[in-house]
Amino acid sequence: MAEVDERIARLETRTDEQERRLASIETKLDKLLEMAAMGKGSIFLLLKVAAFVAAIAAALAWAWDKIN
Repeated sequence: MAEVDERIARLETRTDEQERRLASIETKLDKLLEMAAMGKGSIFLLLKVAAFVAAIAAALAWAWDKIN
């Protein structure tokens, strides 16, 4: 019976270690998803700013063409 108890204790220890590792992986995954969401937002902001600058440049080019 002592051998069975020892095996169960080892399995419980192993399970606890796997749960700890899984929690660590989940934390890292949450951080990665958060950074991906921030990156997605910054890309959209960059595209909006670029579109605004392109519109201003097009308006200035049109005005310059009409003046000359």
